[in-house]
This record gives sequence, structure tokens and C-alpha cells, in this order.
Amino acid sequence: RNTLVNEEGGTDDEQFRVESIVDRVSTTSAVFLGLTLGCAQCHDHKYDPFSQREFYQLFSFFNGADEPKLEIPTKEQLEKGDWDLAKELRKQLADEEQKFDAQRKEFREAAAAWAALRTPEERKKLPEMVVVVLNMPLEKRGDEDWKYLTDHYQTIPEAAEKFPILKTMADLRNRIPKFQTTLVMQERAEPRETHVHIRGDFLRKGVAVEPVVPAALPPLPKPESERKYNRLDLAKWLVTQENPLTARVTVNRYWQQLFGRGLVETENDFGSQGTLPSHPELLDWLSAEFEQPTEMTGTSIDRPWGIKRMLRLIVCSATYRQSSRVRSDYLEKDPRNIFLSRQNRLRIPAEAIRDAALTASGKLSRKIGGPSVFPPQPEGVFDLTQVNKGWKVSEGEDRYRRAIYTYLWRSSPYPGLTVFDFPEANVTCTRRNRSNTPLQALTLANDQVFLELSRGMAERLLTEGGADDGARIDWIYRRSLSRLPTAEERGRLQAYVRQARSLFERDQPGAVELLGGTPGDAATLTERAVWTSVCRAVMNLDEFITRE
Repeated sequence: RNTLVNEEGGTDDEQFRVESIVDRVSTTSAVFLGLTLGCAQCHDHKYDPFSQREFYQLFSFFNGADEPKLEIPTKEQLEKGDWDLAKELRKQLADEEQKFDAQRKEFREAAAAWAALRTPEERKKLPEMVVVVLNMPLEKRGDEDWKYLTDHYQTIPEAAEKFPILKTMADLRNRIPKFQTTLVMQERAEPRETHVHIRGDFLRKGVAVEPVVPAALPPLPKPESERKYNRLDLAKWLVTQENPLTARVTVNRYWQQLFGRGLVETENDFGSQGTLPSHPELLDWLSAEFEQPTEMTGTSIDRPWGIKRMLRLIVCSATYRQSSRVRSDYLEKDPRNIFLSRQNRLRIPAEAIRDAALTASGKLSRKIGGPSVFPPQPEGVFDLTQVNKGWKVSEGEDRYRRAIYTYLWRSSPYPGLTVFDFPEANVTCTRRNRSNTPLQALTLANDQVFLELSRGMAERLLTEGGADDGARIDWIYRRSLSRLPTAEERGRLQAYVRQARSLFERDQPGAVELLGGTPGDAATLTERAVWTSVCRAVMNLDEFITRE
């Protein structure tokens, strides 16, 4: 996972490296093992049989890896030969840097002499970190401090005159094609030594530890050769049949996604403080089927750990296909529906709400992959970020990508998702809360995205939905709710259509405003405004964002 980092001057890179590993240990234990091992970072676990030492033994698996950035050329860049060009230019740059190494001492002395001659007024115009270094005693300047100073000195014309090789290196750097990068993890040739952090403080190192899993869990199989365990050993152990916990936790999470509550309600805590399974035999059977299916038909989904097969098994069951209608006699006996006498009625997740509106309007882009996109959001929201970055709204197909491609900025997440309980992206979330607030209804009614999709749905309706009002209402219901309206609903909407038609025939400016300020074809202006209002109303129904 991408964990929090701080690249400001004066921060300790080691602190954030350690914190990212702590997060990985906590995430791995919660997501795959259903355990709260993160509680043992500073002391022994208060309730489960896990010591602080065992936390750092797990920590050791991840401590032996680095995070290099992997460059990924696009198909177009490969066809143009940019990748080969970059390799050649980097080779030339390496040769020039090797030549410059002989002049580096002279260059540093020249940079120091230049800095010493700056007047107080001139220093005010320099970058902040350069000023910090200049105010620092010479003997206290480290390599990083000198780098700030020399990097700035390279931009001074005086430096280019004294050291012509700087211009050569700068030209080579500018000519190297730029590629997208992604973070990867790579094992170090020599793993770092891992210590227990006393009271969780990475600066206070205790006893050294080796990578091994907690004693309360099934042991790791012995490696084939005399070596330390690594991340691959941990990954294989997580899914081995000797460790049934991973399968139980995973199947329980799928059940939670489909029913709103897991067979073990505390999906991230299978320890002593967690709830007991409501159907223990069912959980055991499902996890055994997940690890090793009893019937193999030869299809691509019938294989061990087959997610599609497990989901199909659950959704095709009579239990899942029940109605969510409540019976009074069952409600009295089982008010929380623990024993599944009916299906649970749930609001769909935030991402699915946007995708449902995109699908109903016919504007959903089914493109897969690519960089994040910037759908419309209310003005001023992104101004709340600490860094003054603009939110340039995507155009064309990217405007209608699925919600999972929406760009997320930690300090100002996309409001169209957060209003529907989208969780914080910088911490592990194993279960989402579901709220019901007036702001959600107002978002569906007035947010720019949903208004635009209502217009798109209305435009499609006028070409596909038939000629009379009744047929069009049926079309909207089928597209939005996957059913036909009842007689009462049809009657109410027909009355609403007549009322809206009368209103917009008298208020043409209001119709134009509803259509986003673009009147388009004057002959269909009123009808487009009328049916935009109807689509907007249906999208605002509780049923539109609820799984019955």
C-alpha cells in the first residue's frame, strides 16, 4: 500500500520507512489473518497470545525490502524507440558524471565561495532550504545539505562558465524521455537487521529478531536451504492448507460484502475479543471449498482459491436469493437477522452509486486501466488542500470513467464519494460504515455530476424510450431500477410530467438553466427539461442506491 510520507525539509526518512512497514504488518494481519497484531507494536498484546517480539519478527519480513520506482513506457513510447533512446542517453550521462567526479571537490569549494559572498538581501531571494544551509555552520553541513547548495549553484550562470560539463549533463538530462513510474518492492541482497523497538520508538532498539510467524499460529515450513525466511515464504504460508485462518477470514469477508455482515461480525478480529461465528459449520465448509473445491468441472474458475467460484456459490444459494421483506414473526425472534431469515437491505457503496448513475445514463466508459481521472466536483473544494493544486476536470471519455479511477488527494478526497461514506484511503478499512443523511439526497439531486447524468439519460430516453409518457416512464424505471413502475408510481410520475411540462413551457430560461446553460434544439427544449427532471427524481429515490 501507499503509506503516508513527508518530504519536507528536516524530516527523517527512516521514520517514515519504519512507519510504512508497521502499517504493512498491521494491514497483513487484519486483512489476511483477521488479527489485531498492530496492538503489539509498543507492548505485548493485551488479549491475544502475541508478544511485542513477535510483532517485530513479522516486521522483519518486510524490513528486508526496498521500494525502487519502476519506469513503465507506454506502447506509443516503445514504438517511437523512446526506451532505447533513454538507455543510450543515460549511458552518456553516466560517462559525463564520471568525468565530473574528478571536479566535484573543486565544484563544492566554488559553491561555498559563491554562497559566502551573498549579501543578506541576496539571500532573501534564494530558496528556503538553501538559506537554511547557508545559515548552518560549515562543520555541521552533511551530504544532504551540500546537495541543496550545489543543486542551486548549478543553476547560476557563473557555475556554467566555470564548469562547462554542467551544461552538457543538463542537456542530456533534458533529452531523456520521461516515463510513468510505479512503486515496486525489491528484496535487498543483504537484509537489514531488525530489532524490537522499545515502546514502539524506532530510535530505541532492543533485542535483534529474525523473520518468523507468531508461535500461536501454524509454523512456517522449513526452507530448502540454510537461509532466512523472506516475504515469499510468508506469502506462501498465508495460503497453505496448514494455515486455515486465511481462508476463513477471506470467505468471511466475501460473505460480509454480500450480506452486509460477516458470519464472524468482527471481520478484522478473529481473536479473543472478536465475536463468535453465527454459523461455524458453514464458515468451515465454505473455507474448505475455497481452498480445495470438491467438484472440479474443468472451467477456468473451478480452481483452489477461486474467488469467482466462491462468489457464484454464495449468490446462487437460496439464502442469498431471499427477499429482504420483513416478516413480523421473524423480526420478533431475530431482530438483527443474524440467522438470515431474509436478505439484508443495504445501501450500495459510494463507488457503485456513481457507476450506477453512469450506467443508467448510458455514459459509462468501460475502458480499463490508465491514469487517474478528474470528474467534476463543487468549486472551491480542492482549494482546501495544503498544496495549491488545480483540479482540471477531465474531458471526453475520461469524464465518465468508473469511480475507482477517480484521483484521490488525501487532504481533500473527492466529495462525491465521501458523502456516501467512502473511507479514508490512508488507513486499512475492512468494513465500511453506512449512514443516511440529508446531504446524500441533496447530492443526488443537485450535484453537478448527477445533474449531467440526468440530462444524458433524458437525451437517450427521447430517442429510445418511445413516444408517449407512459412508455418513457417504463423505460426510465427499467434503466434505473430494473423493474416496471407500479400503477401508483406511474400515475404520480405522469402527474409530475404534466406539471413540469406546464412549468417549463412558461419558464424557458429555467429550462435552459436546468440543461446546464446550453439550450440546444429549441424545438425539444421543454421536453428535454421535463424528462431531465423526471430522471433526476428517479435517481434520487432511495431504491436507486439500495440493494433490496
